[in-house]
Amino acid sequence: MLRMLVRRDLQRQYTTFRLGYLWTLLEPLGMAAVLWFVFSVLLGARSFGLSPYLLFIVLGVLPWWWFLKGMRASTKVFRRARGELIFSLLPTQIWILRVIISSGIEFVLSLPILIIAMAITQSIPGPLIVLFPVAMVMQFIAMYGLALIIAPAVALTPDLGRTVRIVLRSLFYFTPILYTLGRIPEVLQNVAAINPLVGVFGLYRIGWWPDEAIPPSALVVSVASTLVIVVIGVIVFHRLEPRVLKEA
Repeated sequence: MLRMLVRRDLQRQYTTFRLGYLWTLLEPLGMAAVLWFVFSVLLGARSFGLSPYLLFIVLGVLPWWWFLKGMRASTKVFRRARGELIFSLLPTQIWILRVIISSGIEFVLSLPILIIAMAITQSIPGPLIVLFPVAMVMQFIAMYGLALIIAPAVALTPDLGRTVRIVLRSLFYFTPILYTLGRIPEVLQNVAAINPLVGVFGLYRIGWWPDEAIPPSALVVSVASTLVIVVIGVIVFHRLEPRVLKEA
């Protein structure tokens, strides 16, 4: 059933617009191109990220785009599925899982952008590329935990949807998308790692830049933060689910 729901979401998205699947490439590609031009050509990437900066920025934009789309979708998931919730016998969490999985599939489908960036910069990853899937799993878990909190909260208090958008804009700058982990002062790295995306983005890039690895202590903090988010998400969702179903 979950597979059918995810497939329906993707079909709806790709058939609504004439360019279909191409938007999965064009949106993050356009964002990466603009950021690369501003921070590399205009400002000079040497003070922000690692070389080649084009590849560096692509490895930040693609997973961020997955996170952004998943979190935005979680603010609307129960509003869009209100009619289906009333008659569905499926666990309510399925509706949250579907948007996280759908956006995750779009992330995988956008990976040709990474291949293009590797070809342009003539960069080949090292053996630590095996941690790339680990980063994907960590990001999926963190997103699911956050969505368990956001989805029912926004369904009951719609104004929180705007708050989520503000937080997402702020989180963009608190996540090492434009800059390296090394730009974070060493004394603050463990504090910064409370944001689970700090550890996730380090794992995405470590295959190309081994020095990008965060300290073991900071990685432990990121993993622990992810688990705490999931636990809180499960508790919050369990408490709010009856009210969400009642108002559906």
